[in-house]
Amino acid sequence: MMGYGARVGTAAGVHDPLFVRALYLAAESDVLLVECDLCLLAPPQADALRERLAARSGVAAERILVGCIHTHSGPDSGFGALLAQREPPEYVASLFDAVVEAGAAAVAGAAPARLGIGAATARIGRNRRRSDGPLDPEVLVLRVDRRDGSPLAVAWIHGCHPTVLGHDNLLYSADWPAAANDAIAARLPGALPIFLLGAHADVDPRTRGLLDLGVPGQSVGVDFATCEALGREVGEAVAAAALATSTREEAAIGGAAAREMIPVHRADEASRRDALEALELDPGREWGTRELYAAEHERTAHHPLEERRERRARVRRYLRDRTAARFAFGEQPAVLVQVLRVGDALLLGLPLEPTVDVGLDWKRRAPARHAALVSIANGWMRYLPHPSNFAEPGAHLKYEILQSTLVPDAAERLLARAEALARSLA
Repeated sequence: MMGYGARVGTAAGVHDPLFVRALYLAAESDVLLVECDLCLLAPPQADALRERLAARSGVAAERILVGCIHTHSGPDSGFGALLAQREPPEYVASLFDAVVEAGAAAVAGAAPARLGIGAATARIGRNRRRSDGPLDPEVLVLRVDRRDGSPLAVAWIHGCHPTVLGHDNLLYSADWPAAANDAIAARLPGALPIFLLGAHADVDPRTRGLLDLGVPGQSVGVDFATCEALGREVGEAVAAAALATSTREEAAIGGAAAREMIPVHRADEASRRDALEALELDPGREWGTRELYAAEHERTAHHPLEERRERRARVRRYLRDRTAARFAFGEQPAVLVQVLRVGDALLLGLPLEPTVDVGLDWKRRAPARHAALVSIANGWMRYLPHPSNFAEPGAHLKYEILQSTLVPDAAERLLARAEALARSLA
């Protein structure tokens, strides 16, 4: 399984089946949205899938979005093996074949349809960086009907980690989105529900508390009944919005993509020594990444909470900088920025986990009536805080900052490129 470092053991069964769901829309141009019930994919994996989908479907790769819902109760996608330059588990090939088959089937089965854009409100999440932190309760809802007006699909975008289930769970599950999709399907018979993950990096389900660097065991989850109740709460809201949304045959459809070169964080000797000093380790020898993660807990546990946080943050900052190029697949990666126009909505796909502030900033910039950010789109390169998040008091203690890959102004640069792409589509 994939998603929790604290998990012990392998999958013991299936609680709810996992899917690839695909939606193809075409007018003067076309787009293909493919969402996987997986935690994440590496950018090279997503690039390869988009090329395969383009070859099978005829849709240009720049207009194909391959995303992951980020369930932490799904199968390993081979990401770790790719980082270690090893062969992935054998079953990964069948996962990727399913992605291609779903996308190709969506294109092959296309028929005249109608599109409508609506919005719902959901409050199953809470900001985990600080108690008064921002939230975006909006859910963007795309309703697609057959020509006769009967429901065909409901695609919906919301930002909240699918982590109601914790590291103690050993059953495959799409987490709360599974129950949400079931609720939508029950209210709109014949419609395929498709969840796309919004800007969620600092939003956990409300079943969790604030994320504290100094407190262990925070990835323990709750039971399936609670998970399903949260999902139904969202699903009922989405279904109500979809039922209230009118559709029409005329809609603008299209997409554009570009790559933005952005440097990653880089470690230096000063940060290395600071990390080793925080753990009272010998700076004269080389310490492996695994050794430092293990020592972080062992050698700070006896300190008071506040000091424990500070010491661990010094270690995590060095480890962040030391590993950033590895997770980004280069010291100055070419980050894919993808903008898709779906009727009156502009969707921004980024291969990162953006904070709420990044998503809200996109909504302010996007030249459209509706807008949403799709996270973990076309790969995963860890966290993307807003530049303002780096400047907040105590930012150096926050998980999202310490798990970021790119330099602090990265979100601004990516949003600026996205805005330019959006205007070209207008």
